[in-house]
Parts: sequence; C-alpha cells; structure tokens
Amino acid sequence: MTTSLVRQVLPRPRPRAATTDVHGTTAPGFASVHHFFERACREAGPPGSQGAALAVVRDGELVVDLWQGTADPVTGTPWTGDTLVPLLTGSHAVLATAVLLLADMGALALDRPVAEYWPEFAVRGKGAVTLRDVLTFTARLPGMEAGIDQRDVENPRMMAALLEMHSLEDDPRAGGVLHGPWTAGWIVAEVVRRVDGRDLDLFFLEEIAGPLGLDVHFGLVPDQLPHTARISYGADFRSRFPAPDGGADGGAADLCGRVWNNPSPFPADAGVWSESRRRYAIIPSLGAYASARGLARLQGVLAADAVRAPGEEPLLLSRRTLDQARSFWVEGLDPLLGGVSAYGEGGLQLLDDGLHPAVRAGAFGHQGPGGIAYQAWPQARTGAAWIRGRLTAGPGARLLDEVAGAVDRALRAG
Repeated sequence: MTTSLVRQVLPRPRPRAATTDVHGTTAPGFASVHHFFERACREAGPPGSQGAALAVVRDGELVVDLWQGTADPVTGTPWTGDTLVPLLTGSHAVLATAVLLLADMGALALDRPVAEYWPEFAVRGKGAVTLRDVLTFTARLPGMEAGIDQRDVENPRMMAALLEMHSLEDDPRAGGVLHGPWTAGWIVAEVVRRVDGRDLDLFFLEEIAGPLGLDVHFGLVPDQLPHTARISYGADFRSRFPAPDGGADGGAADLCGRVWNNPSPFPADAGVWSESRRRYAIIPSLGAYASARGLARLQGVLAADAVRAPGEEPLLLSRRTLDQARSFWVEGLDPLLGGVSAYGEGGLQLLDDGLHPAVRAGAFGHQGPGGIAYQAWPQARTGAAWIRGRLTAGPGARLLDEVAGAVDRALRAG
C-alpha cells in the first residue's frame, strides 16, 4: 500500500461543527457564485443531509472555494474544503490524463494496438483494438461476459486476466455505448502497469498528484478515510440505469446487463462505496477520489497547458498532446442510457460552449454521476469542479454554467 505524499504536504482540515451554512471564500468578482452554490445545495436534498463543494481555479489562483453540509451523515462529520469524494464514473477523464502523460513521455501511442503493450490481450479477435478505441468507448468491449460481483471488481489484475479471454461484442449497439462503467479502466490500468512498471495509483501519485500538489487519488490509504464523504442516492437516481439490481447471478444475460448490471456501479446499498475495503481498492474507471480543490486545480493545469505557445514548457501535458487529445473523434446517442456524448482522440469528454462561448469554447472534462462535474476552460485558463455526496437524477453541469457566467464577467471587467 502506497503512502500518500500529497496528504503529507497538504494542510489538515480543522474540525468544524456540523452546519448547513456555506463556508469558504470567493475572490473579488465572484461573489455571485456563493448564491449559485447555495441554491444548488438546497436543490440536491434536505438541508444539511449531505455536503457539497465547489472550486474554481483561474490562472493558478483559487478564486472560488466553497463547501457546505455533512460529509458523513452516519458519523456527523462535517464537510470541509479538503473532503474527498469518489468520482465513480466521473473518474474517466482523470484516468485518461494518466494515459496522455505516458503518451507525452513517449512510452505509448494512442493509435497503437493495446496488444502491442499487452500481448495476451490480442486473443479472440482483439488484436486491432487501440488505446484510442478504449479511451473513447469504441472498442466494442463495454461490459464483461463473465459474471462478476462487487468484490471481484476490487481486483484489477483479475479483471485484466478475464478481459484477455473476452471477445468483441456482437450486439450492433456495442460500438455506440459511450458510458461503459468498468472495462476501459481495467484495460488502461493493465497497459499502464505493462509499459511503466508501476500500478496506476502509484504512477498517478508520483507523476501527477505529487508534483502538482493535487488531492486526487486512485484508491485511498488509512489516513485519508476520515476525510472522505459517504455517498447516497436521491430518490430517482438509480432508476435511470438499466437493471440496477442483480450482479453475478445472471446479470450479464444481455448487453444492458453486461454493461450496467455485472455488477451495478450503483448497488442498492450505497454503503458499498463507503466500506474501507472498497476505498482502498484500485478500481480505475470508478475509483478516483478527489477534493473539489484538487480536481479544479488539475483542470486549471490542463486548461493552461492547452493554450500554451507550441514548445513552451507545460505544467503537465504538452500542447501537442492536448491538441490531439481534444481533437474530435466520436459523438453519439448512447443506446442504453440515452444522452449525447462526444470525445476527443484522447478520451477527454468534449463539452459545448453553452451560454458563455468566450469562456467555454473548447471546453473539456467529464460529467460524472448524479451531479458531479469538472471542466477545463482553455480560453479562460480556468478549471472548475462541483462535487457532492448525494447523487441525484438531475443534470450536474448547470451550476458550472452559472460559474462560467461569473468567469465571463470577471474577464470583461479586467
């Protein structure tokens, strides 16, 4: 088990009494965001029943740092600015960032077959599947054929071994399933291990989170557990996912079952995600943990790197790599969940300009489950993250649309 270098250098949160009040700060020009955040928290659930946080980083400066509510309703632990949450399916763009760094290092190429780095993967017709296919959910491997359960998913090497023996999906819908919750992460994690020698969690810590001082992690260590939020579901959250209950007992009978019910990433008992065993596990596509500050800082770094002059030294990724990663690759209506998604060549989710194109032109990031969202806005050199403990059925990006308006006004003012 690795030691969290990031947690050693970040300040410890001070104990606070549980409260429904909003805490934190906003820089001049961002006072309106406090109101937007407070309203979004009210809409997410009963006052004080769950917590949330919002952070915005512009030109490396934390201009919005707000939090509210309770991180763990069972223990009564209040939310703080350092509270971590599991990003669940929102982990994908964090995972893609690790792959893009390896590409920048010259250790791999997105257009090369996975089997070039992991020869055993080539069997049963998978020899031509590329890393780009995996990162953009177009590999025709959206779910698992073998029946697995909630404990199996905590063993990434076993999952990689099972995927070696899987064939590409015959179902014609499989190539358009743009929200596969499990398989892309296990494939990527095995490739990282094969080409670098380090497991995903250690690679991310030593090459990204540690050097940049980001509270973003794949899996946790014991000293982080007291600072981690307990997730819960809103009344209608699970109803939007096909066959939400099942597992290894026949859950893989059809494409929907193989993708969303083998096992369900959102089990009926949300407490699974708060078990110590689950928090320690490396679950690449769902198990990234982050504070709002850490996630916003990561997006701010990527936003700044995306608009650097060619050849200028980046903080994380070169302009060449980010230009490729953000280059349009696929867009479509997911046949299982509905909703249109678009991805660049590097697996970064491409976002529309919304009402504020001066800020959001070229935006990328990821919209996670139940309201979690994080975005990089290159034109404004800004990163933003909105996280919460209670997952709801409503859209999660509306608050960030309003934040973009505040950033737009700040740009116009100065």
